[in-house]
Formats: sequence, C-alpha cells, structure tokens
Amino acid sequence: MFDFVRKHTKLLQVLLFLLIFPSFVLFGIQGYDRFSGNGGLAAKVDGVPISMQQLDEAQRNEVARMQQILGPAADIKSLDTPQAKLRTLDGLIRQTLLQVAVRKQHLMVSDSQVQQAILQIPQIAALRKPDGSFDVEAYRQLIAAQGMTTAQFEAQVREQLLLQQAMSGIGEPVIESKAIAAQLYAWQNQKRRVRVALYQAKDFAAQVQPTPAQVEAFYKDHAKLFQVPPQADIQYVVLDMNAVRKGITVTPAQAKAYYTQHIAQFGTPEERKASHILIALPPQATPAQEQAAKAKAETILAEVRKDPAQFAAIARRESQDPGSASQGGDLGYFTRSGMVKPFADAVFAMKKVGEIVGPVRSQYGYHIIELTGIKPAEQKPFAQVEGEIQAQLQNQEAQKRFPELSDKFSSMVYEDSRSFDQVAAKLHLKVETAQNVTPTPDASGNPKLDPLASARFLQALFSNNSIRDKRNIAAVEIAPNVMASGRIVSYRAARTLPFAQAQDKARELLVQQQAAALAAKAGEDALQAARVGKAQPAWGAPVEVSQTQAAQANGVPAAVVNAVFHLPTDKLPALTGVVLPDQGYAVVSLDGVTNGQPDPEQLRAQQGTMNQLLSQAVTDAYIDSLKKHYGVEVLYKIPAQANS
Repeated sequence: MFDFVRKHTKLLQVLLFLLIFPSFVLFGIQGYDRFSGNGGLAAKVDGVPISMQQLDEAQRNEVARMQQILGPAADIKSLDTPQAKLRTLDGLIRQTLLQVAVRKQHLMVSDSQVQQAILQIPQIAALRKPDGSFDVEAYRQLIAAQGMTTAQFEAQVREQLLLQQAMSGIGEPVIESKAIAAQLYAWQNQKRRVRVALYQAKDFAAQVQPTPAQVEAFYKDHAKLFQVPPQADIQYVVLDMNAVRKGITVTPAQAKAYYTQHIAQFGTPEERKASHILIALPPQATPAQEQAAKAKAETILAEVRKDPAQFAAIARRESQDPGSASQGGDLGYFTRSGMVKPFADAVFAMKKVGEIVGPVRSQYGYHIIELTGIKPAEQKPFAQVEGEIQAQLQNQEAQKRFPELSDKFSSMVYEDSRSFDQVAAKLHLKVETAQNVTPTPDASGNPKLDPLASARFLQALFSNNSIRDKRNIAAVEIAPNVMASGRIVSYRAARTLPFAQAQDKARELLVQQQAAALAAKAGEDALQAARVGKAQPAWGAPVEVSQTQAAQANGVPAAVVNAVFHLPTDKLPALTGVVLPDQGYAVVSLDGVTNGQPDPEQLRAQQGTMNQLLSQAVTDAYIDSLKKHYGVEVLYKIPAQANS
C-alpha cells in the first residue's frame, strides 16, 4: 500500500484535529501543574495532579466535540453524566501517563521536526503569498482564530510528536490468521432457521377482570408509578454566539481586504495523478541492498520506456507497494504536500501527462513514476466567497467578544436577581418563558442550545435555594459559548396522584401484568407439550435470523434472536422458551443452521477488525503497565445518587 509513503498520516490527523477542535488543548506536565489550583484533584499520575477544573473542562469539550461530529444524533444525556466524566478522566490519565513516559525516557523532538509536521497540515501549507513564500502573518491569524498563540500551538505539535515516539510500535497488528478471521466471520454471519409461536399478553387481557379492591391494592403497592415530578413555571435567558454575532457588522471593504491578504485560502492547490512502481528498501539498507534495488529499478524503467502502455501490467508484476500494485500502480490525485518530498518533487516537475521518470529515491525505496493526470490550481473570485468571509470575520470577532460579554451576563443576572429585564435590554437578549418544567431534561431539545434540555441548567434551577428564593440562578455554561440563567416563577412539589386520578392507569397496568402472566403460563405449557410430543403450538412461518439483524427483524423479537444463538446445534430441532417482559412468551424451534461464507474482500475486512481489536488490547496492556510502573491515584468518585 502507498499509505505508508504518505508521510505521518496518523500524526496529520491529530494535527487537523487540533485545528478543527481547538477547545481540546493538550497540556504538558507543566500545564497539569498550572491547573491544580484550589479546585480539588481528580487524580494523580506519578505525583502529577489532574485537577477537577481540568476534568470539567475536558468533559465540556468532549460533549461539544461529539455535538460537532454527530449533530442532532448526539446523545447528550449519555455524554453529560458522572460515568462519562469518569471515562474522560481515564483519557486524561492515559495522556498524562504517556507524558510522564516521555519525560522519563528523555525523548526529544527537534524544532525542524515540529516545523515539518506543521507544514504538512493542508490549511497551513496553503498559506502562501503570491510569490510562493510562506505567509507568516496569515499563519498567526489562523492559529489566533482558534484561541491560541503560535507558541501554544507549536508546543502542542511537539507534544504529539513526543507521544507518537512513546507509542512507537505499540498497537501494531499482531495477527494475520485467515483461518481465525474466517471462523469469526462464519459465526457472526451465521443464519439460523426458526419457527416462533407467540403468546402475547394482549390476547389474554379479556380474561383479566380485577376487582376495585385489587386495583387499589396495586396502586398502594406501586405508589412510585403514580408520582408526578416537581414542576415549575420559569423565565430564562440565553447568551450564545448567535446573540453576539447579531451585533457585529462586517463591511464589504473589510471582507475585500481580508480576501486580498489571505487569497491563498480561497483557492485549491494543483493536484496531480500518478502511478508508480516501487522497489522497496528496508529502513537501514546496506550499500549492497541499495545497489541491488537501484539496478532492478533501472531495469524496470528501461522496460517501461520501451513500451509505456505496459506500465500498469508491469506495476502489477513488479511493484512492491501492496496497496497500489494490484491497481496497476495507480495512486489517484494528490497535492504536493500529500506525498513525501522526493516523490512529490519528481511528480510536480514533470511537464506533461504520460511522462515517465525514475528511479526516484525516497526513504521507502526506488520509484518509477508515470504522470497520468493534472488538475490545475484554481482561485475562487471574491464575489463567490464574500459571504463566507463575512461570516468568518463575524465569528472571529464574536469569539473575541464572547468572554467579556459572558462576564457581563454573569454579573447582571446576579446583581438584578429578580428580573432579566436589565440583562435582556443591555445584551439584546429575549426573555423566554416555559410552563410545567421538570428536573428531567427535555429529550426533544438540543442540550447545546436549549437550557430545558441541559441537565446542568435544570440541576441548578431545581436546587433548594432556587426553589426557596425564586431568584435568578448563577449563569450556567450549558455548552461551549452558551450561557443561560433561569428563575422559578411558581413551583409545585413532587406528589403522588390520588387514587381517584390514578385508578384508570392502575387498572391498565394491573391488567397488563396479569395478562402477561397468563400468556407466560400458556407458553410454558405449550413448550412442555411440544417437548414430549403431545402437541405442537401454532407455529409461525419459518424465518432466518442472524446476530447482525435489527431488533424485531422478520417479526422476531431481539430477545428471541439472542436466545436462539445460545441453543446447541448438535441435535435439531431444538426447542426453547423466552419470557418477553410485559408482552408475553415465545416458544421457539431452531430447525437449521447456515454458516456465512466470506468473499476475499469480506475476509480482509474481518482481519482488519480483528487487528484493530487486538491492537487496542495491546495498547491497553501497555497503558496498564505504565499505570503499575508510575502509579495512578484516582480521587474523583461518582456521586452516590448518580448510581441509583
């Protein structure tokens, strides 16, 4: 594969991550010390403190990152919990362990290595002046827009390079067994032919006629089912980036000036397409190996030049790049920064499509290269990007103003604690109202924007002080760059519905419970009769089920599918019964088994999955060894109520 020729791919992904999600600032050992403060400690790693302040910040950033990645699909409830916070802490501990290992192993990264890594980032590599020189000022502005100085960003890049050194060789693929992969694929994709007889609770409901006394007894025994949570009518205000942006105007002249100063950002660099034949060399090749590889490459070059039309066929036969050889050496389109320098220099020096050069020496061996396509650089006109520039400048200015405005917001909701009129007028915000709000976040809302969907906001709103005083709560950061404050106008405590209001629901639940019990009894009796050959239940049509199918696929409940794959297959048909809580009972007959047969592509994918799992296990084992060697003390504890 030519992926290993594309320089430091994993590192570049990390660096791009730093630019795309700048809120994830990676702190060095000194950074951890700086955060220790008085906020309490979450953990210690070899004596290095991880503060609660840092953990809180990392957790907020993780929630924001998942919202950016998944959008509306992000399950914020599952992310913004003490258990999720503990997982975030584990990530911080792992990072700190690697930093400690870097320090103890005296690993070093040169300034030139940092510079080269930064220049491999496409957004930065594109920062060129019209004369082709690097635009240092544009570089500073790009980093500043992410809320960092260039020194901070370069320190983070150095940190990542050091961590890469510490992890070098860890987590590489450790198994390539096709036999094991085939067995695993066969098991995961095995299909089992079943018949199911369902005994559903709803079919037995007519047989259940509870007396009023039984309904009332059920109500008393299950009082929690008839509780109404506390409710409040509230007012609230939200300060977010949209509110700040509304007060910012960018003139056409400002947008034009930015376009002129950063013109390289609004173009696409030249791309070229090439095919190659690689004669590989080991990392520390001997002179004899060098000479032999070069001689072989020159022989192949002569053959290719004699009949260029055979380049692809020769590449399939001779190239030692396993990724591109089967494609006739085709590498697709790439930019100059997308390949290692000797290779890129050779490709971008060619004058026309069809030209062949070589042998070109890179750190990976000798290449014979054919240029197969050219996409010229393009420059977008100002009119096409004016709106984009205005939005970008508005965002940059809003980022600068938000800290100051959020401080004003926090102060004003505190100082005028019985009204939001002042803060709304001063910051051009709208006072919102909501009725019958409960402490449970609104699942239909977006926690990044809607305070009523934020567990943090509702926890503060329903605190004892807020309920008692009915004053504005302290400003709550419900997401990065989103602040909210609320005030309870009227409050109704949690209560249990009186029997007169709850009896219909109580009767419905009791009927459902008793009908499910009758259905289960009928199903168990039918299963026993089938096992001794007395009678067969009313089987449904035969269906095939697999472990990868969705719940309720083919009309078969997920619990039944799970039970089917726990049945032995040595003697068929095999019978079992499955209780379906509150629904009834299923009698199941397993009649046949068909194993999945992977094609070569599926087998390779299965091997890749196995390697990922095994590599992760090796990495985890390495981290565990660091924990034992350096010592980790976890001080953060999940609150008792979070486990209930």
